[in-house]
Amino acid sequence: MARKNDVDELIREALKAEDVHDLEQLGEPGLPDLVTDVFRGKLRWYGAMFLAMILVFTVVAVYCGLRFLGTADVPEMMRWGAGFFLCVIAVLGGKNWYWMQLERLAMTREIKRVELLIAHLATELRSRA
Repeated sequence: MARKNDVDELIREALKAEDVHDLEQLGEPGLPDLVTDVFRGKLRWYGAMFLAMILVFTVVAVYCGLRFLGTADVPEMMRWGAGFFLCVIAVLGGKNWYWMQLERLAMTREIKRVELLIAHLATELRSRA
């Protein structure tokens, strides 16, 4: 299977010089842009909700962990430990959703680049015909 860089080079060879310049102008977004992309678009409220959920459950997990370590009664330790465990699971679920959104946005960005390349190639073929 061809590596990504090999495919990029083949695409650049197929395009005209100005098309390659346009493609390079798009560039790769930086980390702050990638992180804040989740808070743009149709699902921005879900992103804010999941961020708030992650923060709340992190605070509750820390509280449960401290109470777990501060008690000597075994049944109470089990309750605080279960609370800590459930909060950590909730935080992991929120972070998993967030990373899936980042992956979805990256995939959408790449698909749009392919669409742009196909549009340039189609224009090139029409002008030759």
